[in-house]
Amino acid sequence: MGSFLNDYGKKSVMSELSTEKTTGMLSETLRETLHRKEEICAALENLAAAAPEDYAGEVARLSAAYAEADVPPEFAELLDKRFAEAVGTARAGEELCRAKRERAAGLSAEVDALLAADELATLPEVLKLEQAIAELFPGSELTAKLAPLKAKLEAEDAAVRAAEAAVIALAEELETLTAAEDIAPLNERKSAIEAAFAELVNIPRKAARRYEEAHRKASIRLAQHFETLDLARWESYTRKLDLCAQLEKLLALPESGMSAASKTLNEIREQWKALGSVPREKSEEINPRYLDLSRQLQHKVDEFFARKRQTQKLAAAEKEKLCAAAEELSGSTDWKATAEKMRELQAQWKQLPRSGGRENELFQRFHAAADAFFSARKAAFDARDKRFGELEKRKEALIAEAEGLADFRRAKQLRDEYRAVGFCGRNDQALYERFNAAMDRFFTARREENTSKVAEVRQLLAELDAACSAPAESLPRVREIREKLRALSCRDTRNEEQSALRRFDDALNAVRRREQRRREENSESAAMTLAQCLKAWKETGAAELPPEEVWGGYPKLKAFASALAAAIAGDAKAADKVEKLVASARSDRERVCSELEKVAGIGKPDAAADLAQELQFAMLGNFGKDGGVAPAGSADPHRLCAEFAAAGVVMPEELAEFQARLNAAKTILFGE
Repeated sequence: MGSFLNDYGKKSVMSELSTEKTTGMLSETLRETLHRKEEICAALENLAAAAPEDYAGEVARLSAAYAEADVPPEFAELLDKRFAEAVGTARAGEELCRAKRERAAGLSAEVDALLAADELATLPEVLKLEQAIAELFPGSELTAKLAPLKAKLEAEDAAVRAAEAAVIALAEELETLTAAEDIAPLNERKSAIEAAFAELVNIPRKAARRYEEAHRKASIRLAQHFETLDLARWESYTRKLDLCAQLEKLLALPESGMSAASKTLNEIREQWKALGSVPREKSEEINPRYLDLSRQLQHKVDEFFARKRQTQKLAAAEKEKLCAAAEELSGSTDWKATAEKMRELQAQWKQLPRSGGRENELFQRFHAAADAFFSARKAAFDARDKRFGELEKRKEALIAEAEGLADFRRAKQLRDEYRAVGFCGRNDQALYERFNAAMDRFFTARREENTSKVAEVRQLLAELDAACSAPAESLPRVREIREKLRALSCRDTRNEEQSALRRFDDALNAVRRREQRRREENSESAAMTLAQCLKAWKETGAAELPPEEVWGGYPKLKAFASALAAAIAGDAKAADKVEKLVASARSDRERVCSELEKVAGIGKPDAAADLAQELQFAMLGNFGKDGGVAPAGSADPHRLCAEFAAAGVVMPEELAEFQARLNAAKTILFGE
């Protein structure tokens, strides 16, 4: 019964069980009946998954079994609702069940067709059909039926793949050897690769084409290699002619190009050594020419470097003087003038040529003196910039706060704090203009926003007053108005807002009280009519029930009328149920009247209790008059009146007594 309570009206059934505890626990027979009905509902819900052959017959059998077991009406309503939904689910699943059987037949036919095809069947077809069977019918015998054909095709596929892998490996080896610079490994391995390929069978066409293409390229490469050997000597002769021509061009260069010519001469010598032999008839021509040109160029280069060393010696003496001057200026704190002198020394250094082997030593000395000065200058400027940067950050923070300012009282403090920061360098004027602009925007926007807010609030209050004429219909719009007023938060109209909202709440409460009074009056009339029928049935065994519209809006009165009609018709179980419902109603009405009398102070024996009750109503704010609500921790009188109106039927005399007690308490509480 647990799932039934969880899924179908747990609150309602638990309420019934709570009532049962006052008269006795559920019988074991009733529990078994409820379990049986739940099992039938579950079987109907899962019928489509079970897929019986006689689907409609199974639905009819379960429906008949459900109808055989009777349960009390308080459980029947919820069970019948689930049963109706379960029957709908079962009938909706009949077509799915039929389609599933048809699909199973189709898959069986496809399996037979593949088995009949045998050699013509392919592995992808078998795998696709096997997947379809596994998705729709897990564990089906069709999967086992396909297994031999699948194993055969997988074995054939594995053999083809192995041959394909071997051929591709041979093709890749040929491609690698063909692409290598050294041709000897290709010449050695080519015959063995051809023999290995000839032994393979069942080779896929794509792999065979790749091998054939690699074999063709390898054969071409070998043929070209042997042809190239004959041309290599003539190629070497041609390139040596080019080197001699290059030496002649270097000899024609001016003195300024001798440094590069020296380097190029060494490169030409290395290239000459790397070149192979030339044809015999050309060797006596090219070799003497090369030796003569290289000797002439070397002599010209040696003369150039001798003159260069003399120039470097003079440059070193001048740079010594510049180093001494820089070292003398390095300790100065006259930042501007000394920086100009240092830059002049640096310009003079750049005009001088390099000083040869002493260049690095002199450069390090000059650079150290300049760095000492500029580092000290930078440290001084960094300290000043750091101080300005901190002041600028403080002003930036105040500007950011001003740009997002929302509090009027904070505005004057911001101005005082900004002035107190002080000068922050070259950006000071721009920051000051940004701060003033932000403050001006704040005050302008505040004036405009306040004017706009007041106008919008007044318009909403006018709409709120108009809603008091029909408060129930206007309630959704009033909720929106409340949210808008809360969002606007206009201080100038706060008292007007509270007054208008209070007027609407009073109007809405008045409408709700009138509706509750009307419902209570209708309930009293309907309950008394049914009470008269109850009395007539008890006295004469017969009674004529009023039309359903008299008690149709009250569930407990409706349940009582249904049970009473069955009892009048002679149903003994219904007669027992009527007595239980009367007892339950008597308990409910007695409880409500007692709690109302307690809240109203009726029946208290001493003056101290009366005084306590008067103080309680004084705390309500109306001294026991209409509209009162119970203090925190006590029962709500309006809720108790609503419970009384929703209670069941008792005998007319009892009902009149209960109604008199209710009216007495309401007179004290609400002035009625």
